[in-house]
Amino acid sequence: MSTERPVRVFFPCTGLGSEQRGFEAFTRECAAALRSDTRIDLTVFGGSGKLEASERSVPSLSRTSFVARSIAALIGRDPYFIEQATFFAGFLPTLLSNAPDVVYFADVNLGNACWHLRRLTGKPYRLLYYNGGPTTMPFTRCDFVQQVSPEHLHSAVARGESSIRQVLLPHGLFIAPQWSPTDVAERVRIRSGLGVPTTGALVLSVGALNASHKRMDYVIREVAALSGSRPHVLLLGAETPETDALRALAAALLGNDGYTIRTLPRDAVLTAYKAADVFVLASVIEGFGLAHVEALAAGLPCIAHDTPTTEYIYGQLARRADLRAPGALASLLSAALAAGADADAERLRHDRAFRQFSWTSLTPKYVELFQAVAAGRVPDFRNAER
Repeated sequence: MSTERPVRVFFPCTGLGSEQRGFEAFTRECAAALRSDTRIDLTVFGGSGKLEASERSVPSLSRTSFVARSIAALIGRDPYFIEQATFFAGFLPTLLSNAPDVVYFADVNLGNACWHLRRLTGKPYRLLYYNGGPTTMPFTRCDFVQQVSPEHLHSAVARGESSIRQVLLPHGLFIAPQWSPTDVAERVRIRSGLGVPTTGALVLSVGALNASHKRMDYVIREVAALSGSRPHVLLLGAETPETDALRALAAALLGNDGYTIRTLPRDAVLTAYKAADVFVLASVIEGFGLAHVEALAAGLPCIAHDTPTTEYIYGQLARRADLRAPGALASLLSAALAAGADADAERLRHDRAFRQFSWTSLTPKYVELFQAVAAGRVPDFRNAER
């Protein structure tokens, strides 16, 4: 047995406990996947909000707080910048008094501050940037970059970023090895708990409840354009300043009984996939799109905007098209709903998700990534895949 000490990884996430982005979900799942691996000593740090027992709290201002919004307005920055700045101030004593091997981050301004601290103090930690946003800014204030999609890796190399400092390693997700279909009684029970009709077709979209990024207004308009009996629309995600306008649009076009918009805990969202007939994510740009994999793992027929990232996730197991076009989604929805349930297709979707994106498959690569970054070398699995 090796006597080498584990690689010590600090994993700060400024929105943990208060935000419901894909990165907050990923942070917790990554920590859970690595918790029993003795080669990695990973500590998660979250900001203001409700944290789990294993997570360490950093005093900071949430981007949604009145104080953060007021300071942001005063200095001409956005509240997310204030959240990161105050988080760094609260994180500073821990960084100065401890000796992590790797700081693993996705909040760009927080990472920049950690880089400046290292420059000023000579602290030896390495900076690993998780580009899930994705950002197109130069990767000048980190040592290594994790890209979660080939699309963004190729884009970074094309604009001049060094390929040696980057690696492709996608989101992980806890996925059961064997496919287990949901029976009718369970679907009815789940739908009843969600407050949606227990019969009829159900179209699900998961993401921030907005029009500007997740384009849930497009989903509403396209379902409203369907002829005949329309499916019920279930939109799940975090509330945004655009959510009230979405509700008004849905009420006007679908009627009060034609839609449901809710914010639910992550476990409840994962359960909701089992009750749907079709999953849709209409956003045209995603760093990865964790909901794509969640829906794929649930065996759902999926519809997505056609990009290299959605091709990477789904292969040929989804309906993909240019969802910027009026009528495009309505056409694909009609086809998906007309096709009905297909147990073999459901199993194929689940199996792809398990092979490509389960923590069972990916944990060894995450361990190797942290070990390699701490040692200042390229991960072995990347060399093997070249």
